[in-house]
Amino acid sequence: MANVIFLESPAGVGYSYSNTSSDYDRSGDQRTANDAYLFLVNWLERFPEYKSRSFYISGESYAGHYVPELAATILIQNSYNSKTAINLRGILVPNRFFFFAAGYISSFAK
Repeated sequence: MANVIFLESPAGVGYSYSNTSSDYDRSGDQRTANDAYLFLVNWLERFPEYKSRSFYISGESYAGHYVPELAATILIQNSYNSKTAINLRGILVPNRFFFFAAGYISSFAK
């Protein structure tokens, strides 16, 4: 069985929006990761039956920046907060920029 949450971020992308217009001026990779983390924690508090399930993050395009930032935020917050730890098991980032920047060369890129 698998459960999937589709989260558009940052606010203003796709169908997502903010009720505070100044949010659009303050966006950035870390802000996006913090917002996504807060959403996930609140979602898990609302639906506690999912707390113990394995959690994977995936994204495409610019998510090559957002996914690692969110994963790092989750790991840091998990070390500080035992109330709602997110059971992060892995990330999938099919973005060549991320792999080149990290020093990885895939067989596809050769």
